[in-house]
Amino acid sequence: MDGVAMGGSIAGPYGAAAGLVFGVFYGLATADSHYAQLNAQIQAEQAKDKDLEAQIEREIERQRELEAQLGKTADPPERQATGAIQVAQKAAQEKKTEPKTDDKKAEQAALASLSKRELPPAQPASPFKNIQVRDINGDGIPDLWIYHNPLRPEEIVRQEEDTDGDGRVDTWSYFNNGSLVRREVDSRKRGSPDTVYLYDREKIVREERDENGDGQTSFRAYYQNGRLARVEKDLDRDGKMDLWTYYDTTREGELVAKEERDLNGDGAADLWSHYESGRLVRRDVSAAGLEILSKQEEIPALRLEPETPRHPGS
Repeated sequence: MDGVAMGGSIAGPYGAAAGLVFGVFYGLATADSHYAQLNAQIQAEQAKDKDLEAQIEREIERQRELEAQLGKTADPPERQATGAIQVAQKAAQEKKTEPKTDDKKAEQAALASLSKRELPPAQPASPFKNIQVRDINGDGIPDLWIYHNPLRPEEIVRQEEDTDGDGRVDTWSYFNNGSLVRREVDSRKRGSPDTVYLYDREKIVREERDENGDGQTSFRAYYQNGRLARVEKDLDRDGKMDLWTYYDTTREGELVAKEERDLNGDGAADLWSHYESGRLVRRDVSAAGLEILSKQEEIPALRLEPETPRHPGS
């Protein structure tokens, strides 16, 4: 067509015919290069499309790897996949018009959003280490807890026991350098100790009891070389000891040697009872004590039997 127009403008109809012939030959000669150029452009566009698809696939794969590493997020899986594709498509589109640094920022933002997960609270550390739990009576329920020194695992510092098998601790033992120094017992099953035993070199030295549950000691016993030496009692429950019983520690058995009693509550003895081989031989009374006894119209002829301490073996 270009040859016809050019020939017609120069030589008229004959020039147009000559231009047509010349244009045909010229078109045949240059057609291959023209179509080759068009094919190259098409292939370049297809390559761009394939590169874009590859970028989208890489973004999706990267997103899946991030999800696998960070675990489940708050959104459901379908929403996560849709969001991943949208993020990848948006990143691929931005690569065509914006610098590569924007893509990196988008990826870092995605990483930051996925990595924001609330960590579970740390469990509090146990106050004791090296705890042994045992079942002494063989009923399948633990009844003995032994606590060891965290710095010296072989050293026992405390022991808790359920001695009657009711599932509740009723005995607490405390140790110093591995030796028993104190034992507390809940003998009335009230949930708190009412009897305390004190030890020195594994031998009992003192026993204290709260017999009426008022929080005050109403019974106290002292020991010498593991033998009972003296007992103090609060008979009228006024918070003050008013009966003292002394034992003969030079002989076998718990033989009473002397008793003292405070009759008027002033803290001083008014009545003394003397024993030989555990039998009453003499009783003395003060003037104040005699007056009290005369008002009560009773002269004690027999001693009050002292209560036997309930101390455990060392």
